[in-house]
Amino acid sequence: MKVIGNLHFILCFVLGYGSAQNVYDARQSVILQATVQENPPVIKLNWVLDTANGGYTIWRKAKEENYWRDSLAVLGSGSTTWSDSTVSPEKGYEYQVIKSLPAFPYGDGSANSGAGYIYAGIKIPPTHFSGTCLIVTEDTYKNLIATEINRLLDDLEADGWKPQIIYVNRKDSVSVVKSRINSWAISNPADNQALFLLGRVPVPYSGEIAPDGHHSDHRGAWPCDGYYADLDGLWTDQTVNISSAASSRNYNKPGDGKFDQNVIPSSVRLQVGRVDFSNMNKFPESEEQLLRRYLDKDHAWRRGKIIIAERGLVDNNFRDIEGLGQTGWMNFAPMFGLANVKDLPYHQTLSNQSYLWSYGCGGGGPESASDISSTSSFAKDSLLNIFTMMFGSYFGDWDYPNNFLRAAIASRTCLASTWGNRPVWFLHHMAMGAHIGYSAQMTMNNRGIYKPRYYGGYVSTALMGDPTIKMHVHRPVESLTASQDGLNIRLDWLDPAGSSGYFIYKKTANDSTYKLLNPIPVNDNNYIDACVEKGYVTYMVRSSSLKTSGSGSYYILSAGERVSINSNPTPFFAQSQIIHSDPARNNGSIKIIPIGGCAPYQYQWNTGQTTEEIKSLAPGTYCVTITDCMGCSIIHCATVDFSSSIEILPGVVHAILYPNPARDHFVLQLTFNESQDVQLFLTNLQGKKIDDRHESGKEINLKWNTQALSPGLYWLNIVGTKGHVTIPFIHWL
Repeated sequence: MKVIGNLHFILCFVLGYGSAQNVYDARQSVILQATVQENPPVIKLNWVLDTANGGYTIWRKAKEENYWRDSLAVLGSGSTTWSDSTVSPEKGYEYQVIKSLPAFPYGDGSANSGAGYIYAGIKIPPTHFSGTCLIVTEDTYKNLIATEINRLLDDLEADGWKPQIIYVNRKDSVSVVKSRINSWAISNPADNQALFLLGRVPVPYSGEIAPDGHHSDHRGAWPCDGYYADLDGLWTDQTVNISSAASSRNYNKPGDGKFDQNVIPSSVRLQVGRVDFSNMNKFPESEEQLLRRYLDKDHAWRRGKIIIAERGLVDNNFRDIEGLGQTGWMNFAPMFGLANVKDLPYHQTLSNQSYLWSYGCGGGGPESASDISSTSSFAKDSLLNIFTMMFGSYFGDWDYPNNFLRAAIASRTCLASTWGNRPVWFLHHMAMGAHIGYSAQMTMNNRGIYKPRYYGGYVSTALMGDPTIKMHVHRPVESLTASQDGLNIRLDWLDPAGSSGYFIYKKTANDSTYKLLNPIPVNDNNYIDACVEKGYVTYMVRSSSLKTSGSGSYYILSAGERVSINSNPTPFFAQSQIIHSDPARNNGSIKIIPIGGCAPYQYQWNTGQTTEEIKSLAPGTYCVTITDCMGCSIIHCATVDFSSSIEILPGVVHAILYPNPARDHFVLQLTFNESQDVQLFLTNLQGKKIDDRHESGKEINLKWNTQALSPGLYWLNIVGTKGHVTIPFIHWL
């Protein structure tokens, strides 16, 4: 990397937390943290004083907005704090603090400034559904690491993602791979769409660039995963013609499959990260073994099995007016607070002390950064670090054999690495729960909303690592069980993390994603899902706790623990005791007898009544909704007819006459204990026969047409072998 300038001024910089710091890093950044107050709600920003500044200006916006609103405050050069009382709990706010630097103009005489960013909030609610994620995997490993890949898919689903996987060949053209990615993106829209390139997925190249400053031997096309993340831009292969680089990889000629663009043509829509261990022969492990080890530690991190101190380390070995180490300071302070960011030697410190985040900068080669580390060291060391940014010459071109950036994530511990300064990375959202792919997208899309914008949108911007991982994890619940309890399913679990609450999710055979069952967390280590239908069902439980960082507080969710059960609930139904209504009287009644479910029961009749028994009923059908103690409901209907004395006919087992009253016909059903001859006479009130029938048998089912009758009361005389009865019958229009 080329050194841009020399130190011409002495900056008086007050370091309130006693850590040495590169003077240029301090000058070019505003090192921010936030503390929050609940009642009344206040977000208080604090920063380290730069006594050479010309004053501070503060802006605020919502996370999803792509512009800063009017400034909220203009403060004097001695200010180190500002409070925002126009905030609400459970809502996030992004702040920009810019300090002017009148004594330190840029080399061309233009005004210089330092910047700091923070995303802050008070008890921001948890995010249950992360988005969609496509894993693009080299087909060589479809079977070789199938177990680890299937576990990764499970881990993504347990973290709220909707995952999908496709397999490609390392010899496929990048355009073929991109067309498949585009098809997935169109079919799986979401606020966050992550793209995880796993294995030797074909590498796009683009540009005529040398962002490390080595124009004589490193100018040309650089690897460009942003090509896959950009779904809307126009990529061409027509104009660039350069072959001066030391490696033919960087040659770029018209029609060679490498693109012309230096800057990604449009805003990237996918949050892309790559794990690729091809050509890493400085490691004793094979490519397959390195991929398996990465997925093992990725899984362990998500499950809270790796313990790392929450603090940041910065080691900038350049004294340069660009302030190369500002990337570390301006990101780590919002993550961990001012007191938990240290300027310490990279390799020596991380060999025996753990730091969640690190930044290292030194003179580079494809496999090293001086005074930081090297590929050979990463191959044998176990540095105590999960996320790292490193900067130096050459290795930002990450497709070199034994590349230093890829070596970091090939090591035994690290999960993500970036080329940290060109462009500057903006990771401050991660302090409040964002995954690193979101920060990669914000960095790739930075065309000036964040300062400095050096090399903003450059095609070389890349994340090495899983784009879906987060810097905060919470241990999941354990020993989750599901058991049938009547109509309901009961879940029980153990919690090793002392969580503040739990969320339960459910997926049936007809669901493609989990559904949240309780928007308000439960506090007990059990949950009852009421009224579960028959069939296979899977439950997931995620524990939650309030997390405080250098940017405020938010509710973190653990990975989900899952259990499945074949639900076979006890039937819930009802019987009814019916008293029919006498002719010309509304004196019928229905009493409900629930069977199954759990008491107490609630009743809601279509008449508006709410008792188990309703009385004074005219003939008709009445329906009731019955709800048990767990909220399970059924609908039961019963019919009140006119009462009759058919049942007293000797030898009758079953008898019914309906409808009564009738408009155009009635039905007579008789069942005897043995066959009988039956005479039927229909008479008026004066005893005059109107009509008659003759039936015989053990079962009689007769439909009698009454359309010719005038409205009024009639008698139906039934004369059987062993006796007779007379039944009143009403005909109406």
